Amino acid sequence: MDYWEKANHSWSEDSSRVILTHTQKSKNLFFYIQEIGHFKAPIPYYTERAHLPSYLIKFTLSGEGTLTYHNKLHHLKAGDLFFIDCQEYQRYQTVSEEPWEMDWVHLSGQNIHAFYQEFIKDGKFTFHTADSPEDNKIHHLFTELIRKQQQANARTDFQSSVIIHELLNELILQKYQLDFEEKDIPAYIYELQHYLDENFKKVITLDELEHQFLLNKYQLSKDFSKYIGTPPIDYLINKKISYAKDLLRYTEFTIQTISSEIGIENFAYFSRLFKAKTGLSPRDFRRYS
Repeated sequence: MDYWEKANHSWSEDSSRVILTHTQKSKNLFFYIQEIGHFKAPIPYYTERAHLPSYLIKFTLSGEGTLTYHNKLHHLKAGDLFFIDCQEYQRYQTVSEEPWEMDWVHLSGQNIHAFYQEFIKDGKFTFHTADSPEDNKIHHLFTELIRKQQQANARTDFQSSVIIHELLNELILQKYQLDFEEKDIPAYIYELQHYLDENFKKVITLDELEHQFLLNKYQLSKDFSKYIGTPPIDYLINKKISYAKDLLRYTEFTIQTISSEIGIENFAYFSRLFKAKTGLSPRDFRRYS
């Protein structure tokens, strides 16, 4: 469908905005900026549109605004951030007497949709950052991106892509509270990880882990996912599949023997699971490795 937009572009004289046009090479290689800026926008500032091939990240520093997206109204205040697909209908506007001050960027790139899907996996398009906006790493990354565009040279697209990747990672780290240090990981998480590493050839269930570690299985799974990046049973399955790959590539064991070796007695289930994880059947993996 065709792009359309209605807007009132009311922003202060000290606001900044950079519009960019990239080579096809940069579009193929990098995450890239379409527009970026830092606005102080008083009422009646607003934008309403749909069908724009772009993703938008907007980070509120002060003042207040609203976002209408996916038929929901979101109220935005200092520290709030949203990440949306501009192909979808959206309307955002200033609603406070104080100008709505924000960092914002329209961007695209080969893997941008995958980051967007990871960001919204909880069904939410906004989140509130823990640190004060001016001290937040997200704001500093925006500032660096704007500076790079204002002082562009032959290296800018390369450098900007790296910063955008860091920005996208930072959004997910902060939204899902993954910005922890190794010292913050509870000791029992390491114990559980070691237990799975040592016993991955066995059949292990969440109920057994609950009994083994004396912690509610749902809390156990939630904590393990937070600190290790995947639920314990998925971690166990990945260990099994990785070992199966090793046996398929470097031994003459039959596929049935390998299935049994990793604790999966149902050979047909092992074949389906292996293909779901790798894209190849065990037989094809052995043939093409």
